[in-house]
Amino acid sequence: MKSKKTHACLLVILLLLLSAVSGRGEGTWQTIPETGEQGVKEKACDYTGEVRCTFLGDCTLGGLASKKRSTLGFVKRIEENGYDFPFRNLRKITAEDDLTVANLEGVLSDRELKKVPKEYNFIGPTAYTRILQAGSIECANLANNHSHDYGDEGYADTAAALEEAGIARIGTDGPAIWQNGQGLKIGFLGVNYSLTGNRYKRYREQAEALKERGCAAIITIMHAGTEYSYSPPDAFQKQITERAAKCGSCLVIGHHPHVVQGLSCVDGMPVVYSLGNCSFGGTTHAKDSDALMVQAVLVFEKGTLKKIALHFYPISITSDDRYNNYSPRLLEGAEARRVLDKMKKSTGVDPGEWNEAEGAVFTVDWEAGS
Repeated sequence: MKSKKTHACLLVILLLLLSAVSGRGEGTWQTIPETGEQGVKEKACDYTGEVRCTFLGDCTLGGLASKKRSTLGFVKRIEENGYDFPFRNLRKITAEDDLTVANLEGVLSDRELKKVPKEYNFIGPTAYTRILQAGSIECANLANNHSHDYGDEGYADTAAALEEAGIARIGTDGPAIWQNGQGLKIGFLGVNYSLTGNRYKRYREQAEALKERGCAAIITIMHAGTEYSYSPPDAFQKQITERAAKCGSCLVIGHHPHVVQGLSCVDGMPVVYSLGNCSFGGTTHAKDSDALMVQAVLVFEKGTLKKIALHFYPISITSDDRYNNYSPRLLEGAEARRVLDKMKKSTGVDPGEWNEAEGAVFTVDWEAGS
């Protein structure tokens, strides 16, 4: 009897620990590599309530292979501090939302692969999926210019590692769908560089496929813009956001410039042009350490999206002032206001006043954009 009681107590403790690690993120994910198949149209459910989606900027879990043993490199920091080190300071947000999406720049593979000819090729071991798990990150965006740094083989290894770890992915090869316990579905599309020609055709098909599958909202992850420019949008950012709005997206979250850019509304659809970096293993000394974490609160009424509130949390991509230690921290007070001012200067739109509990809040009534 004593043994049974002990086992029961251990089981309860284990369940409590798993609950603490997973946070609120109890939805299920489905990555859809093929969207051309015909099927029965699914009706959106009659969910009433809100969904909290958190978005992180450029994350490189690893770095240049030539810098693998660098004293200040990403690999060394993980060996010294463990898998929970990179996102330890952000978990107060990511562990309490419904889902978190990070832009994963680079390849995760344990093989010796040939890198493609380019200036920067980023790679890390497949075990680094545990970093995402520890950070309560449920989905990785691979629609970017570093997911194929080691060719199609590297991309396939990354996708397989994420799947093995139970982490969803968004890619130009297919969208993803998140579904909560009540049946509400939100679709995610990835765009890399532009929506020109066949890229736009495929994007339209993917957006229609998500609608056919009963998604009550579609969010586009945009990887585009001019690197280290503080003044968006450039021509491709304009093209992507205009076409995303036309295809029914309710929100666009941008990456790639490596610095903070501002926000605007395109046909009623809120756009955040660039979050900047997050846990970025690509450099030990960043040109700009200011960045953003954004949480979108989507409010639904009987299955219809009614409101979007964007909560902006300014961050520094490092918690060490001497160099990039790949462990971002939340900014407060004057530091937070500095980042928000960069956003306002970028597009002329004020993201709102910062407060410790909610960040800076920018709200859009979605009925005007639907």
